Amino acid sequence: MIRFGIIGRNFVVDWMLGAMAAVPGVEPVAICSRNEATGREFAEKNGLGHVFTSVEEMAASDCVDAVYIASPNYCHFAQAEICLRAGKHVLCEKPATLTADETRRLVALAREKNVVFLEAMRFVFDDALDIIEQNLPRIGALRRVTVEFTQYSSRYDRIRAGEKGINAFTPALGNAAIMDMGCYCIHGIVRLFGKPRSVKAVSVKLSSGFEGSGVVLMGYDGFTAEAVYSKVASQIAPTTFLGEDGAILLDDINRTKRVWLQLRKGGTEELGYNEKLPINMTCVLREFADYVERCEQPEKRNQDSVWTMEVIDEARRQTGVTFTE
Repeated sequence: MIRFGIIGRNFVVDWMLGAMAAVPGVEPVAICSRNEATGREFAEKNGLGHVFTSVEEMAASDCVDAVYIASPNYCHFAQAEICLRAGKHVLCEKPATLTADETRRLVALAREKNVVFLEAMRFVFDDALDIIEQNLPRIGALRRVTVEFTQYSSRYDRIRAGEKGINAFTPALGNAAIMDMGCYCIHGIVRLFGKPRSVKAVSVKLSSGFEGSGVVLMGYDGFTAEAVYSKVASQIAPTTFLGEDGAILLDDINRTKRVWLQLRKGGTEELGYNEKLPINMTCVLREFADYVERCEQPEKRNQDSVWTMEVIDEARRQTGVTFTE
């Protein structure tokens, strides 16, 4: 049994707790909260036996084998480093770090301590990408890929009304559209096709200077791949893999329900995707647990995380997206 401590108390944690209830061999046992009262309230609500008020305290505890980190982006690296140094396995919400160098350092530390570090990028663990990869030969030479994650933030109306200080739109917390939404798209492309040979990026910034949306164009031999992302508009177009003889389409990378094939000469075929909603985090958790049980490093997954952050680093350099007010 892998006993999990949890850092964070947001809606993503609720999803992960649902996944933990559905995956054998894992058990949530602890919460880390700076406020002990709210931590105890959360623990009682979710049946957790331990409450810690510091990451160091949790990392030192014998009652925890692994830590799930779902705190604000800017906290991830320091918290993961503390847990890894203490010999705890770490499953960290996306983006796991703010730079490629930070990701490399965590991967190296996990290897040194013989524990598992894994980024919980839900989309790339879903078998939708396996289905797409298996069917790519059917659409002929691949020429264009467009992976889109555009979602109108539930907090954006408050921004439009002039409210300030909203965490989801605060760069100092490591937030930007490319970090919150674009990372899904970029990581999915890297998962399928590896590191691109070129990166070109454009961003749209709000009056505050916060990056609200953008496009990252990734060059590969024979085709281009676009990562289209936004926190200020909602998605209409499907993700598309366009080949000379047809296309493979996916309805929504965040809440996938359908993957299908359309041939240039006619004909549409459903590709047998089984919807994972409402709990679509079980794929990540099962794989993480497998690595822990086998004492195996997730080499390919971690390499993809590093390459994804290298693309994001370059895109941010080109567009001037920083994590300062």
